[in-house]
Amino acid sequence: MIHGIDSGWASAQEIVFYAKGNSVMCRFMIERAATREEQERGLMFRRHLAEGTGMLFLFEGEAYRTFWMKNTVISLDIIFLNGSWKVVDVYPFAQPLSEKNITSKFPAQYVLEVNAGEADRCGIQIGTKAKYYP
Repeated sequence: MIHGIDSGWASAQEIVFYAKGNSVMCRFMIERAATREEQERGLMFRRHLAEGTGMLFLFEGEAYRTFWMKNTVISLDIIFLNGSWKVVDVYPFAQPLSEKNITSKFPAQYVLEVNAGEADRCGIQIGTKAKYYP
């Protein structure tokens, strides 16, 4: 188990968000969702997401990304990043079990889901830079 994550993750990976001047704002241990099956399942049916953890969706190329919360019982912040790991949109407090489409305001290649309130707590906003450590 990685930091309270009980999803069967094979190894720890991390995404770090940086303030101007390259000081660390926040870091998350993540589970990757790289295959179509992993992306379709996402965090559905999970009852808990440990603090400081999240799920990172890795897509080929930039495009407008659409998510929903169907079968997801945890309230989440959805952070959209472009191919240069720069935040292009943040959707806070996505409502559990909602079938409403949540679409990025700008094209994104990566999407990070974390517990609701984490983006605000960390100061993550459009323009924030991140780095992924696989």
